Amino acid sequence: MHNKNLSYRADIDGLRAVAVMLVVLNHVGFSLFSGGFVGVDVFFVISGYLITGIILGQVGKGTFSFTDFYLRRARRILPALYVVLLCVMVAGYYFFLPSDYSALSQSTLSAIFFASNLFFWKNSGGYFSSSSEEMPLLHIWSLSVEEQFYFIWPLALLLILKLKAQSARLAVASVLVVTSFALAELGVRNEWSSAYFLLPSRAGELLIGALLAFWLAKRQPVNRASVIANMLSIVGLLMVLVPAFVLNKTSGFPGINALIPCAGAGLIIVSRAIGKNLISLMLESRPFVFIGLISYSLYLWHWPLISFLHYSRVEITIEIALGVVFASIVLGYLSWRFVEQAFRHNNKPVGKGFAAATALAGLFVVSFPIAVYLKDGIPSRFPFAMLTQDQLTAELNRYWSGIETTSMVAKFDSTKGQRKIVVVGNSHAYDFSYALTENEFNGQLKLIATPHFCFNFSHDYGSLGKIEECKHALKMVLESPELRTADAIYLHDNWDGKNLGGLSDMINKIRSINSAPIYVIGPKMVFLNTAPKISKEAQIERHVTVASINEFSRRFEAPEKFEYDDELKAFFKEKEFKDVQYVSALDVQCGAERKCDILSESGEYLYFDYGHFTLAGSKRFGKSLKEKFSYLF
Repeated sequence: MHNKNLSYRADIDGLRAVAVMLVVLNHVGFSLFSGGFVGVDVFFVISGYLITGIILGQVGKGTFSFTDFYLRRARRILPALYVVLLCVMVAGYYFFLPSDYSALSQSTLSAIFFASNLFFWKNSGGYFSSSSEEMPLLHIWSLSVEEQFYFIWPLALLLILKLKAQSARLAVASVLVVTSFALAELGVRNEWSSAYFLLPSRAGELLIGALLAFWLAKRQPVNRASVIANMLSIVGLLMVLVPAFVLNKTSGFPGINALIPCAGAGLIIVSRAIGKNLISLMLESRPFVFIGLISYSLYLWHWPLISFLHYSRVEITIEIALGVVFASIVLGYLSWRFVEQAFRHNNKPVGKGFAAATALAGLFVVSFPIAVYLKDGIPSRFPFAMLTQDQLTAELNRYWSGIETTSMVAKFDSTKGQRKIVVVGNSHAYDFSYALTENEFNGQLKLIATPHFCFNFSHDYGSLGKIEECKHALKMVLESPELRTADAIYLHDNWDGKNLGGLSDMINKIRSINSAPIYVIGPKMVFLNTAPKISKEAQIERHVTVASINEFSRRFEAPEKFEYDDELKAFFKEKEFKDVQYVSALDVQCGAERKCDILSESGEYLYFDYGHFTLAGSKRFGKSLKEKFSYLF
């Protein structure tokens, strides 16, 4: 920051350039810079040094004012930030699905009030999680940490300055640094997500810069070469760069690992105060200073570009990565030249017209995301709005609990003269039961549930500890009075394992106690992701019709279900069990062309998740089933 109270040092702008480029190159995916996120820590040290130095200079002259300090911070930070926030919200309108746009509006509001670190701590799943890649404002967490620090530090600094001895001031600041890093290391070792995002574990990095400002307060850079300065600067640069190359997202961070680049940045800052050196000459060169000058705007712009590419499922190749870097520099320059500069160095008194315009602009910046949030992400923009997880859970609970109270019998009533049907199976048998009851089923239906891991009406050899539990559950099935008196027995699970011998044994055991017809219902299609997520992926790629979303969903089908269906057909044809019929659910669901859908013709979801039908899905399946096998009803 240029300020007459603190001598301008071009090498610090050059150090900013190193910091921002480490972050950008890491974010665009260059594996060489796997630890490039340490650039943020370098920024913190620089910021702590500069801001503390400015305050010390003004206090020494008797010109420090809290009002002036925060007005300067606002002019420095807010204009470029608000432009980026507005652009991201506008872009989100065209790219983001409703649930994601609503989340974006919340992250925008948190950015406006410098609470992004709190928001992402609670909502991101962690800075390095894959879901974080689709959050365009994730990077604002660091700005929030910085501003939270400056809400506290000026007053704390004035209190520290009441101590007469410089050694006492340094001691207090040092204790704060050690405490913060100790807390960060404790958080890393205990895997606290708060350690990465929250101020207490990050304040030490800014305070390292503050310590440097205390120490160098009355020292002007020496303009002659120095061997010691060269040594310090080279070691410092290595301490910044080596972690950027060696660390990765699995490294414990921040903690002690963050201390290394922070100390390195400190050595670089100190080295130039001691004398000219090779590193300072490099950092003071025009390319480095240029990137350093635009580093704030460059930082603001780079991550939204990357995040929208991730959201749009664009693979970031080397060519695209270089394009993102170039675009970020261009946008950073334009933002610095026409936004930052316009406000930052305008020290004229604030007129009424300007104040009113600023207030209106601020009101719009705040009201835009509030309106989006209140409108649930404006779902009218897309034909198939995403169900929220809460809505899905509520529907799922109603679905699975409702069948027991409205569609089944606890035991058969022989006086009614109706057919008595038993359906045996796991959670997928619920789907089949609804398929019957929602399509004018004529009879009494009893569902006998089995554990989800007892595949093929036997036990799951992949979970040896469950064998006894399956044996007991299937024993209870065979001992059920309803099974013994049923007029027909339907067996259905989703055949996640292959144990045809166990299935054959179960059929024979049922046959030994009841001669009624047995219908074995084969697997239905399951997907490699949930239907809502597949639909989301499809709409992101601009598949916005029922037909195109269903076609897109076939990329996620589990083809082994068709293979197992064919095996079961051959198995029952070969075995020729008496009065046992195999019914291919896939033939019913997907037709001869084997095209399975996740949306109905009217756009309703047919699946809750990866493989369980919604009520609409069961109705649709049951309708097709009734057309082909009316005697099952």
